[in-house]
Amino acid sequence: MTARRPLPELPLISVVMPSLNQAHFLEQAIASVLNQAYPRFELVVMDGGSRDGTLALLQQYGPRLTYWVSAPDGGPAAALNQGFTHARGDLLGVLNADDFYLPDAFAAVARAFASDPSADVMSGHGYFATASGQLGVPSFSDRWSARRFRYGACVLMQPATFFRRDAFEGAGGFRQSGRVCWDMELWADLAARGARFRSHDAFLAAFRLHEGSITGRGELRRLRREHARAVMAELRGRPEQPVDRVLHLIHRAAKFSRHPLRTLRQRSFVHSVLNRWSL
Repeated sequence: MTARRPLPELPLISVVMPSLNQAHFLEQAIASVLNQAYPRFELVVMDGGSRDGTLALLQQYGPRLTYWVSAPDGGPAAALNQGFTHARGDLLGVLNADDFYLPDAFAAVARAFASDPSADVMSGHGYFATASGQLGVPSFSDRWSARRFRYGACVLMQPATFFRRDAFEGAGGFRQSGRVCWDMELWADLAARGARFRSHDAFLAAFRLHEGSITGRGELRRLRREHARAVMAELRGRPEQPVDRVLHLIHRAAKFSRHPLRTLRQRSFVHSVLNRWSL
């Protein structure tokens, strides 16, 4: 990692929100940012040319946004990279248009980075939520482990994860080709550059489960799993081998054994919302 700039006492938090035909959820996502009590934040919305009423919402909230656009783009990763060129924040976060932050999330993030100045990436916890926005079961970010990450047993809750601007820029931003696994690819690139990952025991965001999301749509879910395996193989420095599948099962079993009831509650909630047992 290159030498970092010290954070100000109240760091500016910049959130970029990618969106495409999510008007049904978008207003709650925007409001969850604008209603934060924290005094220094900004919101950039990058919409890929939605045709579902999103434009009217963006025009309504436009005066309170740092920047917004609604036009075809090169996919979510490209839109995020472009969005962050319009942001000035010291700390960065990504909020999908169908997710939302919990009250006082930004204040908790600022306190977490202030309490650990060595941190480059800070992950909190959150909740799975129904399509209507009702909070369900807690969803926890795992404590960072590069080894467990290589075997799919270290998962960071994406909307509850924030990172320093200098770390993000040093990693080259999001991979432009990433359409379904861009968050995991960024964690891998940050780790490869020596970023310091930290956990913060606070609930920051809600991850909405619905049939139109990447985790909800079968073909995108399968594609995400394929890309995730490719990222893990890249980190191991070789294609997946039979021993890797065994180690994957061992690490996942060890993770389950640490919190069996938590995992069962999460899977039960996923089944009640999406009619299947896992994401």
